[in-house]
Amino acid sequence: MQKKFSFSGILKNMAKLHLIFGIVVFIVFLVTGRLMRTDFPDKDAIPQEFRLLMRSRHIYILLASLVHIVLGVYLQIRREPLRIYVQIFASVLLFTGTILLIYAFFYETYATRHFSEASRFGLYTSLAGTIFHLFGGFQLRK
Repeated sequence: MQKKFSFSGILKNMAKLHLIFGIVVFIVFLVTGRLMRTDFPDKDAIPQEFRLLMRSRHIYILLASLVHIVLGVYLQIRREPLRIYVQIFASVLLFTGTILLIYAFFYETYATRHFSEASRFGLYTSLAGTIFHLFGGFQLRK
């Protein structure tokens, strides 16, 4: 017998998914820090612009992991269907933005050694996900 697809399973585990993903991304943050120390040990030998680019991409990964961890702890799925869809869309945007930020770190640090649109799209996508979570989850207390 085939199981029907249901949002209820996803919704029940949305907070847990954000928490686990946030912890994994935090580990990626630690790994990228280790890579920077290993691959670029002499800070004075690399141009300051490149060092700033590398460190900012590294910090973006930290920020993204913290956003997911906080959502994993505090996310409450609302009951209204429109809000549910907005929260799911917001989470998809946040997951996508985080993956783009991780990609941007490796692409800009190792492939191009220069700014690319990947980090910009990752930041904008994360911003959009945060704003949609605000609209989907905000509720005035009575």
